[in-house]
Amino acid sequence: MEIESVFLSSLKQSLMITFIIFILMIIVELLVLKYKNKILKFIKKNRFVEYLTSSFFGSIPGCIGTFTMDSLYMAGLLGFGGIIAVMISTSGDEALLLLSMAIQGSISWSIVILLTLILFVLGIFGAYLADYYQKKTNMKFCEKCEIKHHKDEEFKFKHFIKEHLYKHILKKHIWKIFLWIFIAIFIIGLFQDKITLAFNGMNMIYILILASLVALLPISGPNIFLIVMFSQGLIPFSILLANSIIQDGHGLLPILGFSIKDAVKIKIFNFIFGLIIGLILLGVGL
Repeated sequence: MEIESVFLSSLKQSLMITFIIFILMIIVELLVLKYKNKILKFIKKNRFVEYLTSSFFGSIPGCIGTFTMDSLYMAGLLGFGGIIAVMISTSGDEALLLLSMAIQGSISWSIVILLTLILFVLGIFGAYLADYYQKKTNMKFCEKCEIKHHKDEEFKFKHFIKEHLYKHILKKHIWKIFLWIFIAIFIIGLFQDKITLAFNGMNMIYILILASLVALLPISGPNIFLIVMFSQGLIPFSILLANSIIQDGHGLLPILGFSIKDAVKIKIFNFIFGLIIGLILLGVGL
């Protein structure tokens, strides 16, 4: 009966969260399609504006903002610092999960806003460090630049339904998001007492390292466990932040296909940066 009860509770909660995420994804997709070209005009002004714009697009919940900046990087229009800013500030689909949990009341709005602002600022700071390191070491990046020309988006109802709602949101994201949310909530709900005991007896530094290693995976799913665990008080904010800095949801996938070397350089920088930030905050008790 306990398993059945946890299963039904987890299913109900997962469906509610996924529905909210689905609505948020539609809204975000529409807004980015409508206004991204106007915002991108600012990117050419100076280095700070590049960092600011990159971190802003990374902060957009979901992957469409990150994919937009990926395309600029692969076309040679965005520097190493710019792409680092995107990957630090983005939380991919996990940002949508956090928003949906805040709407439900599982996580406070103040935490979601604080995390988003911190990632945004750290994205800009990390971009400066990345470009400084790149200049000092003369590190090569984006060596396979190739500008690709695409026709303007057809901002029509049928096009949006087919290409964005069905092919992108439904076919690529929602079902995977639902499965990972359900699995995370169900497992943690079923074994919460044992997980709590295990974590109480474990050094948080080890958990921080584990959360950072999980964040290296170029997918969204596993990081959902960290958000659910944080919402239930099993891990501190410092570990959630470190995981959020290092992970980039599906945002790195286009660059993986473009240049594995570039993807590795981005991940190594973000791993070291996120781990250091996590250790500092964990050391002061956050």
